[in-house]
Amino acid sequence: MRKAGLFLLIPALPILIVSCLLLVAVLSVGGGTAPAQAACTSVNGKSFNQEQIPNGWGAAVAKAAKTAGVPASVLAAQLEAESGWNPNAKSPGGASGLAQFMPGTWESYGGGGDVLNPAHAIAAQGRYMGALVKQLLPVAKNTGQDIIRLALAGYNAGPGAVQAAKGIPAFAETRDYVDKIMRTAQEKYGDSCPASGFEIGALTGKSSHPLPGSTFTSGYGPRPTPAGTLNIGGNFHYGIDFATPGAAGTVVAVMDMKIVIAHELQSSSGTWVAGVSLDGKLTATYSHMEAGSLRVKEGDTVSAGTPLGTEGATGNVTGRHLHFEMYQGAPKDPRLGAVDPKLGEVKPIDPTPILKGKGVL
Repeated sequence: MRKAGLFLLIPALPILIVSCLLLVAVLSVGGGTAPAQAACTSVNGKSFNQEQIPNGWGAAVAKAAKTAGVPASVLAAQLEAESGWNPNAKSPGGASGLAQFMPGTWESYGGGGDVLNPAHAIAAQGRYMGALVKQLLPVAKNTGQDIIRLALAGYNAGPGAVQAAKGIPAFAETRDYVDKIMRTAQEKYGDSCPASGFEIGALTGKSSHPLPGSTFTSGYGPRPTPAGTLNIGGNFHYGIDFATPGAAGTVVAVMDMKIVIAHELQSSSGTWVAGVSLDGKLTATYSHMEAGSLRVKEGDTVSAGTPLGTEGATGNVTGRHLHFEMYQGAPKDPRLGAVDPKLGEVKPIDPTPILKGKGVL
């Protein structure tokens, strides 16, 4: 919630569902030992990594998420942002507890409980987020904006500010709050959960950075279309970008894979390569390489670290970089399925948690 003098505890970090067999022992909300629970679960159809939740509060967060109708990963990231998981946190502005409720809001949604009791605070968070979703749904429907992001903005700045702005208010604190929670939810409490379910180094047992020596320049998710380029993704960035300072870098395979596309100067992708992991679970694409730099051809099987080409600026770009995408599954027709995620043949996923899980980011 937005309060005078409160310093939000948000880490500088940024939904795919798979089965996980890892079990962890956790503590219950009220103390003592709770039964072991799966680290990776699904709440409201979204992946939730309970292993990252402290003090056995994962089950309470999952229950609150069902009440709110939002992903449990978002509520977890929100609690981390609000209090750093400190149930006794108090702000100079008067907010208290794990979910940093102001007294008036607690009176409405606390259910008569103790704001410093973690179980009560998490349950109230679910009730309040659910109320915000309901209250702000007309704004989402009228503007096409994401209701979860609007609800988070309402939690921070107040629902009236969101309604008045017809979207996320132009408060730097609120916009940072929403963006960082969504990234943390995806990386720490969501997609990082299934990342270990993919084996992307079957030949070598290794994984590689797609552009060694480069800098991460743009993440996966909503963003305005860069000036001077065509709006192909509908203001959504379906991959992650890297750029090498100085001279162009060498693009390499992140995983052992079979090359299914190796095209020169094709449409918006420019000179690009696509490969399917040897187990058929992942498709990876590498776009905008320098014309004439390809070192592989369709049908090749390559191991992680194999040079594919040189970083370039071909296709729908404003400058030299590598655009890297990942998809769940293998396209039946790689000429189409790996090009346009709207075709539905393969599902676009955020590569960031997978690469982080493999230790290459």
